[in-house]
Amino acid sequence: MAKFYVESNDEGTRELFEKRNYYGSRLSKTGYKNVVDFNFGEKFFYGRVDQLFIPITFNRPVKRFKKTIANERGMGAVNFVVDAFNDMAQQFERCALYGSIDTTDPFLTNIKIHKAYQNPGNMYREHREQYFGAINTIFVRNGVRVRNFDDFIDKLMPVLQRTVGRNPLTKTAYIKSKNCPIMCSGLALEIADIDPSDDQDKIDQFVNSKNWNFYLNACASYGFMVDKNIPWRIVADIGNLPTRSPMLDYAEKYGLVNPTSIFKNYYTPVHESHYYQFKTNLLNLYNRVKLKNFLETDDCEGTTVTRIFRPTTYTRASFSSEYSDSAILKIYFNIRAFEEEIEITDSQINLLIDDCMEIYRNQDIYASLDTFERIINLPFDKRGSLSYIKKQTDALQDSKI
Repeated sequence: MAKFYVESNDEGTRELFEKRNYYGSRLSKTGYKNVVDFNFGEKFFYGRVDQLFIPITFNRPVKRFKKTIANERGMGAVNFVVDAFNDMAQQFERCALYGSIDTTDPFLTNIKIHKAYQNPGNMYREHREQYFGAINTIFVRNGVRVRNFDDFIDKLMPVLQRTVGRNPLTKTAYIKSKNCPIMCSGLALEIADIDPSDDQDKIDQFVNSKNWNFYLNACASYGFMVDKNIPWRIVADIGNLPTRSPMLDYAEKYGLVNPTSIFKNYYTPVHESHYYQFKTNLLNLYNRVKLKNFLETDDCEGTTVTRIFRPTTYTRASFSSEYSDSAILKIYFNIRAFEEEIEITDSQINLLIDDCMEIYRNQDIYASLDTFERIINLPFDKRGSLSYIKKQTDALQDSKI
């Protein structure tokens, strides 16, 4: 077992805590501003939310890389990110040729892509199926029987209120959750395949490499940030404040001049495309938990009567006819409020939903969804946000006075 750094998550809780802190302290002392902790504050959402913290997904075909590991073909990312990486890889090759860097380093001599863009749609579908299976298990285990869709929603909402904060139901919440990695942004690349729980390997293979400082400088020069916790993961810096990132020079070749234009042209707010899928998902979940029939008993003038009850069956057409967008939209809003775990009262949530329903009636469904998501996704005072962390730190300091 390593003395200072974690080698696996099987080590004791106290050891894990102390060693993780020691590793974090070591990386914080690099002096490079482009070494970034993507687990801290709002950086956690990088590449998966826009400037208003609304969840987004990449909407263009990826550009393929030239240099990938031998057994991986067709890996790609956002076009300007690929261009920047290809140029940086050529810089490594030139420096290796001239003897400017150590040519024996397995990862930081001839850099190659080991992992790139991952399709979040595929990942969400897998997550959704697992989640639906878990809900079905809860219903079966507790003997929950539903008579129709209204009855189903009444019995589903308490389950969701307890669970969706950690395991989201909607794709909108999934994209910004811990279940959806930054690799889904198209902005992140990995140049090694190492166990991310092994801090000792990170130190041995990267931080102690003779090429470590060259690597950090090269990444900064080409507009890449280096993930503090996974140093072989590099992430395109598309920011222009406080200084303009070199990555924007590559983006400009495609007519993208700043972060706003990148988000506007290359990404789509998830809620715009997800709502009607959400409506279908609810019907599919209803059909999954609904029994073909079940026995129910009634007391009829002192006599117990048993009869077979058959829950309502809906086709897509009959479901859409009986449950309008107005009804489903209100369900969506309530579930999203559960998912975001925002620190406001039930009456404030209800007021927000009422206001958004009024926008739906006066404008359209997209204006209503957009307004709701703009408000519900604000990070202030949410668990994990910088303002939340500051509040907790201030409270801790006050308790010590």
